[in-house]
Parts: sequence; C-alpha cells; structure tokens
Amino acid sequence: MRICLAVDIGSYYIKIVEGSIKKEKFYIRTAGITRNPFPNAHISLNENIQKKFVGFLKDFLKKIGVKRRETICSISGEEVIIHYFDIPDVPENEIKNIVDLELLQVVPGGLEKFEFDYTILPAHTAGKKTVMLAGMTKAKCDFFVDTLVMAGLKPIIMDVGSIALANCFLSLNKQNQGNPTLLINAGAANTSIAIPERNGFIFVREIDFGGNRINQELSKMKKISMAEAEQIKKNPVFKNEVENILQSLTEEALQEILTSLKYFEARTQKKVERFLLTGGSSLLPGFVKIIEKFLGIPGEIWTPISGLYENCRTDEPECVQVCFSTVLGLAARKLI
Repeated sequence: MRICLAVDIGSYYIKIVEGSIKKEKFYIRTAGITRNPFPNAHISLNENIQKKFVGFLKDFLKKIGVKRRETICSISGEEVIIHYFDIPDVPENEIKNIVDLELLQVVPGGLEKFEFDYTILPAHTAGKKTVMLAGMTKAKCDFFVDTLVMAGLKPIIMDVGSIALANCFLSLNKQNQGNPTLLINAGAANTSIAIPERNGFIFVREIDFGGNRINQELSKMKKISMAEAEQIKKNPVFKNEVENILQSLTEEALQEILTSLKYFEARTQKKVERFLLTGGSSLLPGFVKIIEKFLGIPGEIWTPISGLYENCRTDEPECVQVCFSTVLGLAARKLI
C-alpha cells in the first residue's frame, strides 16, 4: 500500500488530498479545498507574502487533519514551458545531449537557470521519437519547494498541472478504449488542457485564460470591486449577462484549444470525439454550450471526485465536485 499527499495550489483555491493506493485503487483519507488568500505566493519570490502564505497553509493542513509529510505538488500556468519536438531514433544515452541542445534554442536565460524534465512519447513516424519537455525557471521552482518545506511538508515530486489532469482521467477511466477525449480544466487565472492517448501520445498545454477575466470585465462595466464582481458572477440573476461576457472573451482561448486539437489529430490520426470541462470556472453559465459550438464536438461537466469522497472540508461546496482533477491526478500519478 502506498500512502500519498497531493497539494495543488491554484490562484483561487488550494486543494489537498491525502489517501492511499492499494491494488491500483485509490482511497481518500481526507480532502479539503479552501480559498487562497495569497494568489501565486508560492512562486512570487516575495518573502513577506511567502511567510503569510506558509502560516495559512499550515493552519489549513492542521484543520483537515493531514498526517503525511511527503508531498506531490504541481506547477501550472504561463510560467510553465511545455515543448514538443522530434528526434532521430537514437540510443537512450544520447537523448539527454539532444534535449540540452534543443533547450538552448527555446529557454531564455540558459539551462543553469531552468528546472526541467522530459519524457519520450510515440512519434507515430518511423525512425523518430517525440520528446515532451516541461519546466519552469529554477528560482521559482526552488521558491515553491522552500514554501512547502516551511509549511512542514516534504516535497518529493513536482508535476505539471496539465499532465496531472491527463493522469487523473487515465487512472479513473481504465476501461475507456474509445477515441481520445479532450480535457479542459478552467481555473481562475489559467486553463490547462490535455488530450491523452492511452499508452501513446499525450498532448498538454497551459493557456492564459481563466474566470478572473470575467471578473475584470464585470468590474469595469459596473464600476465595482473584483470581490463584488466574483459574487455577481455566481448570482443566477446575472446569468445571461455573464454568459454574453464569457462568449465575447473566450474566442482567443478557444482558438488555441482548436489548434491543439488539430495538432493532436494530425500527429495521431485519431479523432477527438468529445470534451470534459472541469475546474472552478467550468460552472460559468453556458460555458459547455459555447465550447461545443466553437469546437464542433459534444461535451459535459466533469466531476472526478464524485463517488470517491463525500466529506471534503470546504466553505464553498458548490466548487468541490469540479476542482479536484489536478490534485487527484497528482495523487494517482504512479498508477499509470
């Protein structure tokens, strides 16, 4: 039996899952979600904000009864560089040198200032291998690790949010052998997408779009604070108004998703047949319908924690079902 603690720190919510894996089945011992009062404090490089965040995180871990210290965490958003490239089918001991040369072309500041890892994916082309590389500046990775250590945790693995999203889907849908599914995790500040091909190619991407854009537009239109805009966004009275704003603001992000679909389908020769929408911003009115119309494929809201755990500690129960895809993917990452 493997016991794990997964921590997903978003710009709006902090999500935590502690559980165990036995015979490839995941059991949740405790889980919690809380509003993050210090957005991006874990990578901000601001030590004063970091100290305040650490105190808040310590209190929350204690409140939900976390016992495990070894932690799997994730990074996401525009800070993360994700890069795909093909290489010749060379021996494994030669791949690292090729990756380093490629990084020199795509990473500003030099390799010594960049923390990264890579994996080899099926290239779908004879004589080729595909490298999926992901990373972030070393300074921010180190700052994040230090933040967790100061909170009493022991970080052992740092993953990427969109990869964890894919892990969540694959681990919870082991029998699904149909056409690939597009996964969209729409958060407050950014959106993670993943298109996983079981035992094959996996496409992931971080997109600079989230529910905060709606708040900013409402704040500007109505001359109100961002906090007031957040409440209006959730009020059914303003449903049509929020949906119209969402429609006007999502075109660029949806175009990026459509481009990603075409890239995946060209690489794999497989058609994406549907999408699953999750994350706090998935609850915005009409979002599924807007995506369906733009992409031309059906979709639905995805609630991955549903049926796994019913006693999540939270002050905002409406968001529980749709906010746990990344953190569950972190907890289950060794299952696949």
